[in-house]
Amino acid sequence: MTQYTDVHREATTEGLTAAEKRILWLTCPCHFLTHLYILVFPAVTMPIVATLGMPLEQVVRLSFLMYLTYGVGALPAGYLADRWEARTLLIIGVLAMGIGLLLAGLFPSTQTMPFYLMIVGLGASVYHPAGLALISQTVRKRGYALGVNGVYGNMGIAMAPLVTGVLTWLFTWQIALAVLGASGIVIGLLLVAVRVDESPHPHHAEKKADGGYMLYFGILCVALVLGGLIYRSNTVLLPAYIELNTTFFARFIGALSFLKNPGTDTLAATTLTSIVFFFGIFGQLLGGKLADRYDLRYAYLGIHAAGVPFLFAIAFTSNYALALSAGIYVVFSLGMQPIENSLVAALTPARWRSTLFAVKFILVFGVGSVSVYLVGVIKTAYSLRAVYVSLGLVAILLVLSIMALVIASRNVRDIRN
Repeated sequence: MTQYTDVHREATTEGLTAAEKRILWLTCPCHFLTHLYILVFPAVTMPIVATLGMPLEQVVRLSFLMYLTYGVGALPAGYLADRWEARTLLIIGVLAMGIGLLLAGLFPSTQTMPFYLMIVGLGASVYHPAGLALISQTVRKRGYALGVNGVYGNMGIAMAPLVTGVLTWLFTWQIALAVLGASGIVIGLLLVAVRVDESPHPHHAEKKADGGYMLYFGILCVALVLGGLIYRSNTVLLPAYIELNTTFFARFIGALSFLKNPGTDTLAATTLTSIVFFFGIFGQLLGGKLADRYDLRYAYLGIHAAGVPFLFAIAFTSNYALALSAGIYVVFSLGMQPIENSLVAALTPARWRSTLFAVKFILVFGVGSVSVYLVGVIKTAYSLRAVYVSLGLVAILLVLSIMALVIASRNVRDIRN
């Protein structure tokens, strides 16, 4: 393999080398597809409710195995990425996601759907331990690269409800799943042509994580669990929550005579949800800049604390105010990702980077999958609005856990990229 120093040359002060750009050419599409495909199902929950006549909470539970394997599958993926090519794993992951969605669309039933979605979850579990570790070790401007990469992930989050909603409106939810699945298989095959150099950048390879930092990583894990519960609950619930608590966009869509259709309400909700998630692009770019300029602990604390009021606002508003509150919250909740990923990289040794990124995503997405059941329990006992009040309380605990990290590591002068 060509040595890293031989191929990473002539980078501008703010730019990336050709080899670093190729890393992003591989990781960005994989990140986009991972978040797109893992959020396709929430966008069709209301059409499935209408088709099958099942309660919303039962339909949501069909996705439990997908979100569980999305998190738990990260550990074997991370272990393999530390010992094999990340590139090959990423391509396999994209192909698996496409196959799972294709099967779910072609052979839909409440008995088999959880297992087809589980294949999607297993494929999606590959990206974060393999892709983020690859970026964190091979790109000099780590925060900037994670921010750019995060934009593509955020575009996947934002486009999932829109693309799925449009396909469902034009055809059926079954055809929507099949078309998206087949597209993933094609893109996975095209990514085979992208060749990258995976040798570590000297700037990162020469740094050794202090053994004491693993204590701080352990405290960070508490924040990761709490953040995972909030993130998964919000992404699973928001399309349906917007459909039930906003009317202005549905009226706008309904006024367009050429769009009149029995599925107009769902189309309006999924489109509005996409607009809300697009706000996260600004957050990712902001988070990338903060990660490269400031102590990662304080940047992480500040951006999480800023989002708490807007999470509570989602619970107590409707229509325009709800959409605005959700959009601003997304800026902070997704903007923290480049900071969080940089913090994980800064607190972990390079030789175990992929494996410990996997631990992070087990905590975020594996434990977070429990929220699929918690949403149903709280909604049944109280209301959907009570779910967001509960998430706001969890967010306060999250901020307190980050404060504990800051206090525990107070003798460390800087933790930076």
